[in-house]
Amino acid sequence: MKKLFLLTAFSFVIFSCRKAEAPEKFRVSYNQTIETYFLAELLAVPYRKTNSQWENYKLNTCRAYQPMVNIALERYNAPENQGFARATARFCDTLVFYNYGNDIIMPILMQLPEFGTGQKPGSFEWPESISVDPKQKQELKSIIADYLLQLHDFYEIRQLQNFYRAHADFYQGAIRELESHIPKGFTRAMEDYYGEERVEYVAIVSPMEIWPIEEHEARGIAAPVTTNGQTVVYEIMSPYVEVPVQDTGKYQQYGYDYEYTARFLTVHEFSHSFVNPVLSQYKERIDSSAYLFTDPLREKMATKGVGNWWGFVVESCVRLGEYALRPYRGMRSGNKNCVSTILSRRVLFSCRSWKQRS
Repeated sequence: MKKLFLLTAFSFVIFSCRKAEAPEKFRVSYNQTIETYFLAELLAVPYRKTNSQWENYKLNTCRAYQPMVNIALERYNAPENQGFARATARFCDTLVFYNYGNDIIMPILMQLPEFGTGQKPGSFEWPESISVDPKQKQELKSIIADYLLQLHDFYEIRQLQNFYRAHADFYQGAIRELESHIPKGFTRAMEDYYGEERVEYVAIVSPMEIWPIEEHEARGIAAPVTTNGQTVVYEIMSPYVEVPVQDTGKYQQYGYDYEYTARFLTVHEFSHSFVNPVLSQYKERIDSSAYLFTDPLREKMATKGVGNWWGFVVESCVRLGEYALRPYRGMRSGNKNCVSTILSRRVLFSCRSWKQRS
């Protein structure tokens, strides 16, 4: 009996060590398809009919301290690309007509083969994370599919693969900066907290995405992709450190060297893959209280990229997870139904407070 106990204990220790040594699920990369899309948006700014003031402000502001934006515009803002730029502007304006922004495109782009592999964009599934009117779904899929073929043609005709290869040092520098600020094991803490697992977590640096940098603020876009029941979570991140454009073209900073934003944005965007599916079950109920999204609140949240009540509730619930995950360690499990509990009580408060009150 004693030998059996020792053998069992030894097996448990071995299993625990193996579990602790599980490969890290997080990595940082960049994506040529994503960069090409944001480049297309830059070229489209002069032709936008919706949000034109905001788009021009972003472009004029960010061009001064996002080197890749300036470099790309100097090379591709040319008469031969004007037709494509206008087509992109029409596409962006159409998304606005349907009450969407470019966040709808990211999980679709991440489903498809990356540009440069020799494969054209093919069929795609509508992202589970994006709610859509069933009547509009097929219309939107057709519009997006047509545009993605134009985007791919632009990539091929202008030989953008060579452009990204020429500036590989800048992209690798951005990757190293972000990697240096993300603690190991944080994805396991998230999975313990939310009670679910994901196959992989990939942060995509996007030096081409423009978002005014104020106090190291940045924009992140969550883009989960589920295939055969397995989910890989991507987040696309704009720079959050100003890097003044240099005439020499040589850089020692790349826009991602700031710990607080690196950690905050990473946890925030990955949390969407856990929170959004639960909230989607309550969408009708949430939408019924949209009158709470008053004009003063709408105006205040517009600067944060939140334009409706649904988005406000989603972001609020994600923030609760951020609060609980701040230490990145020592997380208590058992919070799987936290979001459901919050909604059923019709109030927003932290999971920690709810546990204390239970």
